[in-house]
Amino acid sequence: MKNGLVSYWMTSPVVSVSPKTFIVDARRIMNAEKIRALPVVSDEKVVGIITWRGLLRTDASILDNAVMKKEISITEKRVEDIMTVNPIGIFPHSLMPKAARIMLENKITALPVFNDQRGALGILTTSDLFRFMIDELPELKRPLLISDYMTDEVVTIDPETSLLEAQRLMGVNRIRVLLIVDQEKLVGLVTRTDMMKADPSRFVLPHNQEESLSIMLQSVEKIMTRQLLTVTPEQPLLKAAELMLKNKIHSLPVVGADGGLLGVITESDLFRMVIQKFL
Repeated sequence: MKNGLVSYWMTSPVVSVSPKTFIVDARRIMNAEKIRALPVVSDEKVVGIITWRGLLRTDASILDNAVMKKEISITEKRVEDIMTVNPIGIFPHSLMPKAARIMLENKITALPVFNDQRGALGILTTSDLFRFMIDELPELKRPLLISDYMTDEVVTIDPETSLLEAQRLMGVNRIRVLLIVDQEKLVGLVTRTDMMKADPSRFVLPHNQEESLSIMLQSVEKIMTRQLLTVTPEQPLLKAAELMLKNKIHSLPVVGADGGLLGVITESDLFRMVIQKFL
């Protein structure tokens, strides 16, 4: 590896917040900085982390009782109420393949980069791993193809599947994306993030279960992504990494010459490649 250390690829200095930061302010910071993860720092040490997905996931499991019993507005909740405490991190002298393994095994998308006192030196995200791949893959003796690492057993649904059933399938299969097929033709996809965004009642009316259920019983057709980026098995794996980085996505359908669905390539597949080839 030419540049295999975390210190070369991490973002530094890192944008961070304190445990007492309001959730709405953390969301505003993420939007302004165009970032998806924020280390939470107290007394110059990383004590937690919040992610964009974590903000979307903020719902009844944490906030309902407070909202219902104390009549506290959700806008008054703070980062310490939802952050992941004592997050997994990495050191700047660690190798990037080790970072890929940590992210893959723990199903996380960002790692705080610590100094010796657990202070925040920087942050390493999936985008940084994509950039590492794009830099290193051309150096391999044999070009890797998408067919070498794609997953060909794909969970699919039809456009009429309810959001509730789609949510269940994602949980049962431990996946973040469902491909949508109509009459054997790929017509769209829906991600876990799409599912979280689909139910605004969890934020404004977390105690109104009927409203939430009525939304979740609608079909995925209403929220699915229709304009799809796809790849073919014979394309280089480098192409998948470039598309994921550029478009800030975590998976790509793999199709044949006739447009038929053959499988999917995900960031997890790319992380496995990094571990296999570079660790």
